[in-house]
Amino acid sequence: MTKMFSKVLLTAVTAAVMLSACSKVPDQSKYIPKTAGVVLSINSKQITNKLVTNGLTMEKMFSALQDKDTANPAMKAWKDAENSGVDLQNNFFVSVVFNSSNQSYVTITGGLKDAAKFEAYLKKNLSSFTLQKKNDFQYVWEADQSALIGWNKETVIYLRGVDANKLKNGGLPGGMPGGLPGGFDEDDSSAVDSAVATQVRYETPDAEATWVAEADHLFHLKKDESAADISAFHDLLKNNADLSVYVNPEPMYASQGAAIPANLKQLLQGSYYTGAVNFEKGKVIMDGVSYAGKDLSDIYKKYGKTEADVKLLEQYPSDNILGFMVYGFDFRMIGDIVKATGLDGMANISLRMYSGNQNLTLDDILNAFNGQMFFAASDLNVKNTPSTVVPGESNTRTDVKWVFAMKVGDKAAFEKVMGTPALQTFITKQGNKYVLAPMMQQPGMPALSIDDKLITVANDQPTLDAYLGGKGKAGGLDNSFVSKIKGNPMGAYINFEKIAAAIPDNEIPESGKAIAGQVKGLLKDATALTHPFDGKAQHTEVVLNFKKQEENSLVQLVNLGTNVAKMVKEDKKADTSVVY
Repeated sequence: MTKMFSKVLLTAVTAAVMLSACSKVPDQSKYIPKTAGVVLSINSKQITNKLVTNGLTMEKMFSALQDKDTANPAMKAWKDAENSGVDLQNNFFVSVVFNSSNQSYVTITGGLKDAAKFEAYLKKNLSSFTLQKKNDFQYVWEADQSALIGWNKETVIYLRGVDANKLKNGGLPGGMPGGLPGGFDEDDSSAVDSAVATQVRYETPDAEATWVAEADHLFHLKKDESAADISAFHDLLKNNADLSVYVNPEPMYASQGAAIPANLKQLLQGSYYTGAVNFEKGKVIMDGVSYAGKDLSDIYKKYGKTEADVKLLEQYPSDNILGFMVYGFDFRMIGDIVKATGLDGMANISLRMYSGNQNLTLDDILNAFNGQMFFAASDLNVKNTPSTVVPGESNTRTDVKWVFAMKVGDKAAFEKVMGTPALQTFITKQGNKYVLAPMMQQPGMPALSIDDKLITVANDQPTLDAYLGGKGKAGGLDNSFVSKIKGNPMGAYINFEKIAAAIPDNEIPESGKAIAGQVKGLLKDATALTHPFDGKAQHTEVVLNFKKQEENSLVQLVNLGTNVAKMVKEDKKADTSVVY
């Protein structure tokens, strides 16, 4: 297992975060085809600067986990990676390429600084090593893994076929272990090999010829065949983030052939999703961008101006809020999307069939609500209560207050929806309000209030009454962030510090208190803010704030992960009766 190229290349990817000097615009991006549905990019220069500046090296990480033994498989893999000829000072890309169900594949693409060293490295580590050449690149075919390793003077590509259908259902490409090399013990190899054998792999009748031809194609992509020619992908790389993720749904749908309606393909054409992650001092900043093509942009421009209503938050009756979300979304946008796909007729037939109202339409439902929504939770209380079943025993009870509210839109459409026979089982009208039907009024059921202005649900009646009374005022919030939500469609907040503080120490198992203490001391809170559609894309910024504001967030995460791994390893040694 330790000699599999895929594992060693994974070691190289891991090692890359410890080294520097990658190019600002990675050359390896030109080897990624437009048919790539998902691409992960690792910016080794920036990541290593943030780690090494704080005195964190790969050797220190390994030494924290195990004895300093160069014969250890993990340390050996690290040393081999350093001398493999792979350019650990360059960016790495992991791509999932969707061509068709039996022609899709995963690639790991990286830089190469010494082809002769790389060839020697493969010859040493691959028992089935047979060097072959195709045009201007060399390759090795791993028959037992149905994988190809190809390289030219500057780039190495690991390529392996996958079953696209199974991959989209949650499978992972075979031969790509899910953990870091430092996490494997030598006696774990058989278990890992077994796990790999169950992962997704697709082998064509003539796999070698298929993937050699595909590698040849990748090494000679024309500019208009490369993902780098797509502005969303190019702009993502220009941001030079620590980690980047790019998603192009079009190749995924195209690989399904007739299974996806043509109208839906047309609607989603030109739509892309990107995410950039940067590890800064005391925080992690994540920037997500949703790009819309022409048809989808027209719908966004028509309906995408709904703002979040901060007033729904401001009247929440607590100064101990754990988290909230305020969201403005015009539901009529869904109607236009459904109509664009030609499925509105089917939707209306289904609504009439299941609702019992022969006049109800999709437009009625979408017009009934204006799309301004709010949710908040507060006052978390975790405590022990005497068991009502076993004398002398106790149960852990978690109480939390919460409220969900949504504004009503068109009143006529709302009354039409509420009068639907299918709803009468659950709600009934009393005066100008709707309440839970008698059969639904059971102990433990949430409290409900519905009128022609607002639909409100809460954890209990006192919380609901306090919220609707309008005399409450949300307190303990970061008002500078709340003010930023105004004029934007979405704002969200979660306070990790308050949640952690509400969990009593006596509720944490003794064996987990050391780790729990470190986790409690890590995170402060998180915010998310979505900006209006700008005619081309919509941006969302998520900020994860740490308690230690002067130390880089990645260093804090790596230190925590190293400490947790070390504790687990020590527990394993101390308790030989436990089977792992």
